[in-house]
Amino acid sequence: MTTNAKCLLVLDDDEAVARTIGFVAERLGFSVACYDAPEPFFEAVRERIPSHVALDLIMPRMDGIEVLRRLALMHCEAELILTSGMGLKVLESAQTTASERGLNISGVLPKPFQPSVLSELLSRPHTSDPVSRAVTHAPGGHTVQVDELVAAVASREIQFRVQPKLDLGTRLVVGAEILACWPHPQQGIIAPDDFIPVAESSAQLMQGLTRLVLEQSLSWFARSPLLAMGSIAVNLSTRSLSDVTLADHIESVCRAHGVPTDKLILEITESSAMDRTADTFDTLTRLCLKGFRLSVDDFGTGYSSLEQLARLPLSELKIDKSFVIKLHTSTDARKIVDATIGLARSMGLICVAEGVENSAVLETLTTLGCNLAQGFYISRPLSGMAFDTWLQRVSACPHFATM
Repeated sequence: MTTNAKCLLVLDDDEAVARTIGFVAERLGFSVACYDAPEPFFEAVRERIPSHVALDLIMPRMDGIEVLRRLALMHCEAELILTSGMGLKVLESAQTTASERGLNISGVLPKPFQPSVLSELLSRPHTSDPVSRAVTHAPGGHTVQVDELVAAVASREIQFRVQPKLDLGTRLVVGAEILACWPHPQQGIIAPDDFIPVAESSAQLMQGLTRLVLEQSLSWFARSPLLAMGSIAVNLSTRSLSDVTLADHIESVCRAHGVPTDKLILEITESSAMDRTADTFDTLTRLCLKGFRLSVDDFGTGYSSLEQLARLPLSELKIDKSFVIKLHTSTDARKIVDATIGLARSMGLICVAEGVENSAVLETLTTLGCNLAQGFYISRPLSGMAFDTWLQRVSACPHFATM
């Protein structure tokens, strides 16, 4: 079914608030219908397929959390705006609950609210629109089989994509992250989140996948103009770190392509950084001795020991995108981002924020003192050839004034 463009449904038992929300939305060109009871509201959701829903969390017959559960069961794709007079903490908890159920959250609106804030939320792009969504998941939720992935690695069907990293001080591109990509001949693009966990079920398969992506990306990087401007970052899984030959292999591939080892950043997860096994720690130390730089990816999602972090030869901390995306909608997320930037600075590490999706987040990260940023606002992941073309284009506008 097709979403009804610019259609807002309001569920709020406070007539004055509902009328205010409707007035603001109508000025933006929305058609609006207001409801003070859940059943006629759900019927309208089914019949009208709204683009937006404004929901008060405190209702006399059904609380907002139950409404969110019902909307998820209905596979509602509308942008949700959550309102409440209970305070920001309650709204943020509800926002997390809604996101975990797969609902689209445009933002939260504590009561009383400014009409300008509501206008901004209603003006955001509709994230369930197929054009604004990245084509990263296989249509129909393809389930990856181990033997299928083994064959894809063997036939070099797995490819790589490049996402640039921007220096927030100079606004220059100074690097990029390499991401795995599987253009499946029947299923379309399969996202890393769908096939990396399958690869990690087998040490041999994960080793083959890691080495394939390294070989492909370093071959491109050796000829890319990015080589003279910065570095690339490649993810290493926990499985890979137990491979005692890994450091020598990566060094040999760099040497074969003429890429200096200090041009390659190796990203490990926070849980990998906390792994105290001898093989893992030896591998990390040997990589550092060979000139590679180490980065802790998805920082803030695990349970780091500061003592263990201090022991590792790290160069970077990457703030997980789940916090960066909510930088302006969650006070807790902002505190975590701010604290991580401060921690990185105190440890002499570069701080990278991923998941930057708009200029406001980019500017806030700059103000907070973050060093580098990546995300869809700067660029979506690109093929190597497309990235080189993009890099030449933005070199004429190094401060991203037109973005």
